[in-house]
Amino acid sequence: MEKKDQTTNAINSEINVQGECYESCNECSQDLCADELQNCQASLLRVTADLQNLKRRTEKERAEWGMMGQMAILNVFLPLIDDVDLALSVADVSVTEDSDKEWLEGFKLIQKKLNKIFDDLGVKEIDCGAKFDPKLHEALVSVESEEHEEGDVVEILRKGYTFKDKVIRHARVSVCK
Repeated sequence: MEKKDQTTNAINSEINVQGECYESCNECSQDLCADELQNCQASLLRVTADLQNLKRRTEKERAEWGMMGQMAILNVFLPLIDDVDLALSVADVSVTEDSDKEWLEGFKLIQKKLNKIFDDLGVKEIDCGAKFDPKLHEALVSVESEEHEEGDVVEILRKGYTFKDKVIRHARVSVCK
């Protein structure tokens, strides 16, 4: 009986040791799982933030590319407007016959339509009536003038335009010394 008691005691102590080991391992694995869960949650937050930043950056770049494309297309048509303006400025002085006046009226209608189209698209002519602004103007000539103060725009040599507050083409001007 003693042997049976010793065997039972040995088995019980082995069960206690295994149980304690299991509980100890279980606590360790729970701690490891909790740490791993925190790491996964932190990684998920970082990846989510990176994805949101990527979406914002991509949307911003897409808008910038669209704006650049629109500006490039508009820039192609600016010489056409310059040519029509030049033709009208020369024709106003030299037209004397009635048949030529009809052609002149046709060009004036074309000019009005072009200006309306550009206005509808949001293209604005740069105002050159004030002081020289290097953000808007390109000074080609410095002239002396008693009628203007130093730094004033004296003459517009070529019109400039903006599109959605961005310069498509700087206005070429002469500036008072």
